[in-house]
Amino acid sequence: MYRFCTGDVDGDGSLDALVGVVKNTRFHREVARRIFIFKQVDGKVRPLWLGSRLGATLVDFRFVDGCIRALETDEKGHYAVVDYTWKDFGPAFKRFIIKDTNKNNAIKQFNL
Repeated sequence: MYRFCTGDVDGDGSLDALVGVVKNTRFHREVARRIFIFKQVDGKVRPLWLGSRLGATLVDFRFVDGCIRALETDEKGHYAVVDYTWKDFGPAFKRFIIKDTNKNNAIKQFNL
């Protein structure tokens, strides 16, 4: 586990747990950083989303203003900070905070 935070991801009024894990999934066999989201249902912890991927390669994430804010990189070494909101089954792209930038600029924007 590399990150743990809470927030109302799906907008139902209750806190969900966002857990950053480093592992493979059934549909993506490579070991990588991923987000798993859990919620409490009838007093038990249940998975809401066991993230295969968001957009590009996930570096880190936080929960900010009702969004999952992701720090991502691509195969060319470009970085982006992206907000995702909950849509039906999982996170959906909302907007870029910054894209096609270097790591230092992306980290500054991610931490604001």
